[in-house]
Amino acid sequence: MTDVLIRAALNEDIDAVREVIRAAYENWAKALADLPDVSGGVAEDVAGGRVWVAVVEGEIVGCLIGGEVSGRWHLANVAVAPEHGGKGVGRDLMTFAVIEARRVGATGMALATHRAMSGNVALYERLGWRVVAEEGNKIVMHRSTHD
Repeated sequence: MTDVLIRAALNEDIDAVREVIRAAYENWAKALADLPDVSGGVAEDVAGGRVWVAVVEGEIVGCLIGGEVSGRWHLANVAVAPEHGGKGVGRDLMTFAVIEARRVGATGMALATHRAMSGNVALYERLGWRVVAEEGNKIVMHRSTHD
């Protein structure tokens, strides 16, 4: 596997982050009418310091969007370019999210995903997340920062 560098996103990364998200969700966006706008607000999130990118050989191949809200670190989005899927980039981003949550003193973490994305749920469960609520097609998961 190639080394993955995870760093804070810069303004000049905004288009690349949007493209990674678009590519990662392209098939889901066609299949799921209730999928929210997963790339909306990227510029604002970058400006707010809530975006990190995964870089392989100088290319942005993944991203993580999240931040602390009321003592809990909320993972808003994690996306990996399809051609880099299955190489551990998503796992590295999720591990980084836990490190970041600990760094800011969050007591726990939360995320929401779509019921149809069962592969994501399975990955998150392997990484210590647990389902805490299901609302229609939305699955809410939590994780401790101490595990």
